[in-house]
Amino acid sequence: MKRKFIILNVFFFAALSSLLFTAKGFEDVNKCMVKYKSEWGKPCSSCTENTKSYRVYLRNECYNKLDVKVAAQESDHRWKTYTKLQVGYGDTIVAYACKGNGKYLYWVKKSDDTSIELPSDDEVSQIE
Repeated sequence: MKRKFIILNVFFFAALSSLLFTAKGFEDVNKCMVKYKSEWGKPCSSCTENTKSYRVYLRNECYNKLDVKVAAQESDHRWKTYTKLQVGYGDTIVAYACKGNGKYLYWVKKSDDTSIELPSDDEVSQIE
């Protein structure tokens, strides 16, 4: 009887784990990328001045492979853009602005979805 109980529990937890793993892969991909950190004034190799630099860190928290574009806004309202393809579960993307104002935007799509395109840099530059 005790052996059946253990086997039943193992089967139950395996089925539950499988269900949770599968369900997480079908989430709304717009909610997959999560900001987990931002920083002001950190050194950037591409910036001549670091005192006003702004960095934002995003992480994929879904099991879908994603294509991601992130834009960080400079104080003069120009956007610096960064694109990363095939972002897997737990992978990150970092965007920065040398003289940032703290604003950022991002766009996400499933890597295998050819019906959606990420915005071009020209399209992003037109956003206020």
